[in-house]
Amino acid sequence: VRPLAVGRKNYLFAGSHDAAHMTAAMYSFMASCKRNGVDEREWLSDIFDRVQGIKHKDLFKLLPSNWVKYRGQL
Repeated sequence: VRPLAVGRKNYLFAGSHDAAHMTAAMYSFMASCKRNGVDEREWLSDIFDRVQGIKHKDLFKLLPSNWVKYRGQL
């Protein structure tokens, strides 16, 4: 409960409505990594390297829940 309360307070000072949405999305990705046992830094580093060269239809493979399964295939 505590991280959610801190996050809500931080969203107030994100700078803009769009920035608050992006911050919330990043919190969601990090929580998904934690839930799936994925190292957040390793995941971010890998997807930033791969996202430019991947086809639109294969983006689901970069989600933390699928990343470990498809990591070697991309």
